[in-house]
Amino acid sequence: MSWDSSHVRRLLSRWDYPAEAVDTLGRAMESAMGHPRTRALLDGAAEAYGAGAELDMEGVLAQISDMAADCGEHPFTMQLLPYLRMLESAERRYAAVGISQEIYEATFADLLCKARECRRVYGVWGSFVASWFTGFFELKRFALGRLQFEFSSFEADEPLPRGERVINVHIPSNGPLLREDCQDAYERAVGFFGYAHEEETPFVCDSWLLHPLCSELGDSSRICQFAADYELLYTIDDPGQSDMWRIFDRPWPSSCTAEELPEQTALQRIFRRQLLSGGSVGRGYGLYLRPNRT
Repeated sequence: MSWDSSHVRRLLSRWDYPAEAVDTLGRAMESAMGHPRTRALLDGAAEAYGAGAELDMEGVLAQISDMAADCGEHPFTMQLLPYLRMLESAERRYAAVGISQEIYEATFADLLCKARECRRVYGVWGSFVASWFTGFFELKRFALGRLQFEFSSFEADEPLPRGERVINVHIPSNGPLLREDCQDAYERAVGFFGYAHEEETPFVCDSWLLHPLCSELGDSSRICQFAADYELLYTIDDPGQSDMWRIFDRPWPSSCTAEELPEQTALQRIFRRQLLSGGSVGRGYGLYLRPNRT
């Protein structure tokens, strides 16, 4: 199979990638395939994944980043290429275990979400969080409507036993966070993860959206409406402020000072004020025990 720009275009055509993104990724793939070491890395990763082997994706990503200069591409662009090479094998894996085409396409739309984020924050089509995608390819994390879900272990001492299996919820940046869409996603997850015959389904969320600072947005806020379903069990201080790029659309704190952060939205103003005061930011960990319909 020839992995040229036209093949990349066909591969991505089922998702709404902007033409600029398709051109960038197609060019990068052609460049990578023209370099023997990079081609060998991509071919090897794709073949191993297609054969069901366990991959060291952190190692693959580190290697392809090191090869970016030789290919004349940005490391963030290069880090998407191994996943593009594995997409068709992933589709076959999903089908083999009876997961629908709809869920496959919704799940891997997250590559586009992260590519858009990378473009907004760094001005580059690619991904600066590429290791995140591995959970989708390993069939551990799935998009079911508006939200993403995967099994995890309960990380508090009550009201459930620590370590009990729960469903972890993730919120991709793929549109408005409407309550009705979230409730539809929870309903889908109940059946998908096998809780339909249980009295309730335990969902947990570890996110900046559950941080108490967000409550200042008021009850009409979609973030607050999302958080209202969860019992906040504890907050997690994040000295590295690793989620602030999500709020400010820039690589904070490396690109500017707190004084230079935008304050165009209520959310930005709240977190900017907190950062200027030297206050703590981070995430909240919450539990949503959702009663199942009878």
